[in-house]
Amino acid sequence: MKNVLVLSGTASAINYIKSFANDPDIRLHITDADPYCPGLYAPGVTPHVVPRARDTMRYRASLDRLLVEHAIDVLIPTSDYDIEGVVHYLKDGWVPNVAMFRPPFNAFAVLGNKGRLMAYLAQRLPSVVPQTWIGVERVRQLAFPVVIKPAGESGGKDVTIVRYHDDFAAAVERIRALYGDEFLVQQFIPGNTYIVSMIYDHDGRLVIGVPMRSHLTFFTWGGGGCAGEVVDEPGLVRLCAEVAEAAGGWSGPINFEWRKHAETGAFYLMEANCRLNGYSYLTTMNGVCLPHIVLALLTGAPLPAVAPPARRNRNFVLGFRETPVDRWVDHAERIVA
Repeated sequence: MKNVLVLSGTASAINYIKSFANDPDIRLHITDADPYCPGLYAPGVTPHVVPRARDTMRYRASLDRLLVEHAIDVLIPTSDYDIEGVVHYLKDGWVPNVAMFRPPFNAFAVLGNKGRLMAYLAQRLPSVVPQTWIGVERVRQLAFPVVIKPAGESGGKDVTIVRYHDDFAAAVERIRALYGDEFLVQQFIPGNTYIVSMIYDHDGRLVIGVPMRSHLTFFTWGGGGCAGEVVDEPGLVRLCAEVAEAAGGWSGPINFEWRKHAETGAFYLMEANCRLNGYSYLTTMNGVCLPHIVLALLTGAPLPAVAPPARRNRNFVLGFRETPVDRWVDHAERIVA
């Protein structure tokens, strides 16, 4: 019996929950700062309400206690804030007695920030990044429409499409009120959104990459997917591997979001997220259980068999996250200090 602790109960955690919760060899622990998070109430889950990852000292103390009290064997962060916290803890000398990925901090510093990633790749792989402005002093040179987005958020949060010059100043004022100067302005790429979920082993070798296409997203520029399918795009997987290598290599799960230009067919990188993507359960539906590959790499078990690309033909529509709840977890009213 392995005690597996998955940090956060939403987004990519759904894939881990659905893949692990009914496994008799796994005791699955899920954390979240929100006591009403659906992932805490999934069948087979041991729930834990914790401080927000942004509350770094209390969050780390809570993790340390959970690791000891529940004899955790494997630790898997799944939200952006969890991953950021864990990577910084490791850099500061945190040495938890668990199996987990320890990606290079310098690579995370590039991949985890859109502004740094775009600036970095503009020097090394300029053909894969849209034109990007970190500042707004050259606004008169912009060709509208443009996209304004925060440098460190994901899922389309606080992203704005500005179609006309006259609307630009107000959009910049709004995002500055939220993020200061941590935002970027980017060329708008019309077309479809593609996601590639990848897993690297401890030594930075690519184990698998699975590309997906979103047929419908919450926003016109991408963000959370509402409907989509797994696609066979080996060239796009190779392109992702080039990006990861250029950024300094990786260890563990990561996903890259792309736009395929509606007119030219060229792929442009939108962002990297150092985790599985939010609807990565689509891969499990198609016979490629990425969570079990992650677990095998962390525990030294044999890698599970995966379906070949020709058999990955199940698509999805949003709806697999909802969880009926009869009662809230017993300790939902208290935050683990």
